[in-house]
Order: sequence, then structure tokens, then C-alpha cells
Amino acid sequence: MEMIQSHYRLIGVSFPVSSCSLDHKPLREKISILLEVLKLQSEKKQVELTGCSDEESEVRSFLQCLPYISQLSCDPEFFQRVCSLISVRSREEAEQLSSVLQLLGFSLLLTGELRSKTCRSVGTVVRLCGSDVDLILTPRKMSVRGASLLFRRTTQLHSLKLSTDMALLMCRWVRRGTVACRLTMEELSLSSQTAQPSERGLMKVVSSLASLLRYWTVRRLDLTEVCVPAQGLIPLLLHDGPLTIKLSEKVLQPLLSVLHEIQDEALTCSFLRKVGGELTSCCLNWELLHHLLLQSSALTITVNMRKNRFLQESVTRLLPFLDTIVFKRPCPSFVLTAIREIYKARASPVIPSLLRSLDDVINLTCRQMDSEDFAALLFTLRHSDRVQLNLTWTSIPAGDIKSILLMLDKVSHLSVDRNQLLRLVHCCAASEAQQGAAAGLLRTLQHRLDLSCCSSVELDHQSDSLSLTAEDCRAVSTILTHSSRDTQLLLQDCELEDSGLDLLFPVLHRVRLRASKAVLLRLVSLVPVDSERDSVRRAVSLRTALDGQLDLSHSTLDQRACGALALMLDFSEELPELDLSHCGLTDQLLLTLSAHLHKVQVLDLSHNNITDASADLLLRLSINPSTDTVRLFGNNIVDRTSFKKDQRFEMW
Repeated sequence: MEMIQSHYRLIGVSFPVSSCSLDHKPLREKISILLEVLKLQSEKKQVELTGCSDEESEVRSFLQCLPYISQLSCDPEFFQRVCSLISVRSREEAEQLSSVLQLLGFSLLLTGELRSKTCRSVGTVVRLCGSDVDLILTPRKMSVRGASLLFRRTTQLHSLKLSTDMALLMCRWVRRGTVACRLTMEELSLSSQTAQPSERGLMKVVSSLASLLRYWTVRRLDLTEVCVPAQGLIPLLLHDGPLTIKLSEKVLQPLLSVLHEIQDEALTCSFLRKVGGELTSCCLNWELLHHLLLQSSALTITVNMRKNRFLQESVTRLLPFLDTIVFKRPCPSFVLTAIREIYKARASPVIPSLLRSLDDVINLTCRQMDSEDFAALLFTLRHSDRVQLNLTWTSIPAGDIKSILLMLDKVSHLSVDRNQLLRLVHCCAASEAQQGAAAGLLRTLQHRLDLSCCSSVELDHQSDSLSLTAEDCRAVSTILTHSSRDTQLLLQDCELEDSGLDLLFPVLHRVRLRASKAVLLRLVSLVPVDSERDSVRRAVSLRTALDGQLDLSHSTLDQRACGALALMLDFSEELPELDLSHCGLTDQLLLTLSAHLHKVQVLDLSHNNITDASADLLLRLSINPSTDTVRLFGNNIVDRTSFKKDQRFEMW
């Protein structure tokens, strides 16, 4: 709520005194009231500050509120303003202002005209919490003396961002060498400016940064916001020490050209170390990449395959360098060509290096594989360990599916389309010997049998619906008996025969089922069988598979379906959620279910044809402590008086 003439806003607190009653009170008195309100709270509160007084006494009054504030939101220049008003003369004052900085997330902006008095106060506070502070230093005016007051007692910062002018000034201060100026930070960066300095000006800035790095310990130098001439970066590349440099694509690309032209081994190695071998934003050619690979030795170069199509034709030339290159976004055709070349040469020692360069992913999506391609894949898998294999929409030669099953111990994650999955399931269930691979298949599928089309797009433009025969269901049931843990079974967009659904009941207790409402309704209707014992088993298994949540909304329920649902509820324990909205339920159909609805915690009966005749039946549900919510929106109930007395009933 708004309070104290828009100077302060408390988040999650009701202020006991109206804003208008404070309009004519002095600000110190308003802050005093704010302090009293904060003291009354059971926990610290977030405060939003939308203004700052010019009076030191009023600012000091606000600082008394700090112990009761969990987070402070304010203008980015607030802390600088406070330090310009308060001259820190004691450790107690320094710790108080460090609390302000902590509430601001240790984010500090110094801008505008930065006076020496302010620099002294800020420097005293930063000395206490420097390793956490992210300082942005972009003042319009600041003296070398101000820089000395700001940093002379500071040994650590988390990060420092400088304007180009400040980089030049800091260099002048450091070069004076009259005081200790050793500073350690995670990141040093240059801020972007509306008007970019001239090329000559940027060269001077880079030279200043190189000088600063001789005195400061910086782990990362971020130059992505400025466009430094490539030649000007050479002094930074020659810097001794564990420094990484982040450059924009506009700078990195011409820098590579300069390095290729110079052909200096030490400089190239230093460059690769400084950028961490990260070249994914660059477009290369074979001559340039070959030069870099020759100089990289123990370093790894990362390239983007989509930006460097020439790599597709350079597989053979790349094989000797696989230890020192990583491919990002490799296309399946490149992967297939690579494993085929390795297979032809029977170069099995190269395979671990290839997989490392592919981030242990063999992606062969949408490939038409012949027998030689498949032999190359098997050869690669045989000399692999725990790789991810993607065969989605990939054509595998007939009769070779079994070979994949025998290699699953080498695969950590298998991705296939649903038609390929069905072929694997059938192959796995074909004989007792092959059923031994069922556990491995389920493991590589992350215990997820997805026969729906919801998670992928079918490229062959087949119907969204997949018809599963009784034999398909028998195969699925067979491999699920070998599951060591619960498996997700996704049957959305699937059509199943009753005979197939009957075959799934024995394994439903092993799965978490996601199916279309039509399939769910048919499963419910198949719960009743001649044997009561079997009916109980089916009801319990189905409830377990649904994890206690049954959604039959927008399904047409008749007397037979309601009878089956009633039987399922009778044989089951409590059901957390049952959605029967838009099911055409009448009073008579509801009566069929009524004896067992008390087992449902959240019951949705909205948009049916239920009338006042069922009022007593529904109101009896409120007697049951397990009933949390009954939704009755959009029915034909006229007299709602009794329902309104109980908050568990929801209706218009």
C-alpha cells in the first residue's frame, strides 16, 4: 500500500495510520511512525523507497529501520546519496551503511559528480564487504584523489564495471604508485556508452586495462559491450596470469583473422587460453581452424557446426584432432559420416575422442541407414560407454533391431519415435532370451514408454492416432513385468481394443498411466469381471496407475459406465480427485455413484443435469471429513441456500 507521501512502501504490511493523516507531519515523524510499524511485525518486511531526504538527520532516522527490513528496493543512486550526506566516522556507522548495501544485494552504482567526501564514505563501507560488491563506476566527474579515497583500503570486489573514462583515470591513479592499490575481483568489464570512443581512444583504454592488470588480479575481463580494434587486444592477450576474456562476435571474428595473418604460436596459444577455446560465435574455414588446432595442444576448441558447414566435408581431416575439438549442434549427417569413416578405418581408439567432441551424444535422427551405416553404429557403440543415442525417425535395416537391444548396456539414454519404440518392444518380448533386455530398454528410455504423439511431431504425416493391437499390448505388458521401478506409460492419441486393455491390467500397478479420456473410460468399464477378486485387483491397479486422479470430464457417462465407476470406487481406497464435469450426469446417474462419492476429496460435478432432487444426496457429502471440495457450477440446482452455508461447495 502507498504510505508516507510515497516515500516508503511496505510489502505485505497493513499500515495502521492512513496516508492522509501523515500529509502534514514532518518527515522525521513519518519515519518514526514507519519504525514503530516495522517493530510490530512478526518478521522482517520488504520496503520500497521512492524518495530520499536531503537532510542528514532524516536519513539517519531512516537507518534506524534497517534491523526490521528484509529487502530494500530504491533508486540505483540511493546508496551514493546516503554516502554523500553521511561522513563515516566510526566502525559502527560503517557497519550500518554496509547493512544498507547488503539489503540492496551488494549492488552499487556510482555516477554523476562523485565528490571526495562521498568516495571516502563509500570506500570505508566497501572495505567491509568488498568480496560481495558489484560496483558500477561511471561518474561524469571524479578526481584521482577520489579514486584513491575509494580504493586505497579496498582489496577485494566481486565485480567492477568501468566507463572508458574511468578506465583511463584508474590507470593514472594506479601508475602513481604512492599507495597500495592491489585489488582482486572475479570480473572487470567496460560499460557500453551512447557515444563510442574513437578507435584511437579505445586503443588507449585497452592499454590502460593492460596496465591495470599488472596491479590487479582479475579472473575474467568482459569486453562484450565495446568494439575494440583487433590489433588493440594483443597487449591483453600477452597478459601473464589466469585471465579469461569475453569478446563480442564483432571483435572475435576480425581478431581471428589477425592471428591467422601473424602466425605467432605463442600469441595464438595465449588467445585460446584467454577465450577458453570458445569459438561458437565464429565462422571459420579449414585453413584457420587447422592453424588453431595445431597450436591448441592441450587446449580444447569449441565450434558451432551450424555456422561452419565446411566441417561436414572435413571429417577425415578432423579425425587426428578429435582430442582437442568439441562440436556444438552437430548435424546427424556429420555424425553418421564420422562414425562411417572411423568404421572403415577400424580406428576404434579414436571413438572415445569422437564421443567426447560430440558431448557423448550420437544423434542420427531422420537418417536412412543401410547395413554398412548400421554396422558403423554398432562398432561405435561397442567401443563406447554410457552415450546418448537418438534414433528418432531413423530407418534401421530390417532384422537389425535385435542388435540394438544387445548394445543397450553402452547406452545411457535412448530416444526413438513411437513406431520405432513399438518395434523395439516387440523384439524385446519375442522370446525369453530377448526379454532379458527389457530392463535395459526401460532404463535407457528413462522408464518412459511414450506411444503418444504429444511429445513429438510425426514427419510422415500419419494420423495423430496410433492403433494398438492386442499383440502390441501383450508385448508392452511383457516387458513391463521386467521393470524394476514404476514406469510412465503414455497412451494419449492411441486407440486400443478391449482385448488389448485386458492385457494391460496385470501390469497397471507398475505404471503411471497417462491416456486419453476415451481409453480411461473404457478401462473403468472393464473393471467389473466375473470374479470379484479380479475386479478388486483391477480397481486397485487402475487407481494406482492413475495416482489417485481420474479425469473423465467431457465424456458421456451412461448407466453401465456409472455402475463400473461405482464398483471401482467401492473397491478402492480414497480417491484424491475425480472430475466428472460435462459428462451429462442426471440425478439418476448420480444416485448410482452416490454411495461411494464420500471417498473423493475433490469432486467436480460441474456442467451436468443435476437438479434440486439430488440436494440431500450432495449435502450428505459434507458429513465426511475426507471431502474437501465439491464443484457444482452450471447445474440445474435452484435452491442453493444450504450449499452456501458450507464453503466446501462451489457453485454460482
